[in-house]
Amino acid sequence: MPSATGLTGAAGEYHVAAELSRRDWLATVTIKNSPATDVLARRHDRRNIIAIQTKTASPGNHFRLTREDEIPGERDCEWYVLVSLRGLLDRPSFYVLPRHVVAALTYLEHREWLANKGRLHKIARGAHERKENKQRQIRSAWIEGYLEKWDLLDHSAWDSPFLGIPIFLELAAETPLPPNYRPLSPSS
Repeated sequence: MPSATGLTGAAGEYHVAAELSRRDWLATVTIKNSPATDVLARRHDRRNIIAIQTKTASPGNHFRLTREDEIPGERDCEWYVLVSLRGLLDRPSFYVLPRHVVAALTYLEHREWLANKGRLHKIARGAHERKENKQRQIRSAWIEGYLEKWDLLDHSAWDSPFLGIPIFLELAAETPLPPNYRPLSPSS
């Protein structure tokens, strides 16, 4: 299992490219420091290219994101694939989410963490006021509905239903998303 953060991230990028190739996509890992894109992919029979940002968690960890992951993107072809690594002989788990959903989740998660209300995170005994920082996170339990949802990539990211846990819809009602965000649309 890769131990260095850069190697863990690279492993996730190549796992995503391999999974896309298995699903009849032409996929390539981008050069490092490509803005908001780790993998570019296109179906053989289509012209549209999708841009995928990957985040990789080593076994037993959650997905670590930053303030930059709160940027919702400007196009309907922008995605995240969160890769949860397991043992060396085990296939990772893949969570396929629209970029605007990841932006909303990270925005809402961080505001909930700052408010220290305990709906997403345990409150430590004797908890004190939390300070703004660049760290964000997503836990796989919050996004189980996106597990292996590769078929979402065949459609507009903006038309994808929200498949995360319902608490995020409640949080979005309490702490409205900024005007440049797309609303979270519950699944039908």
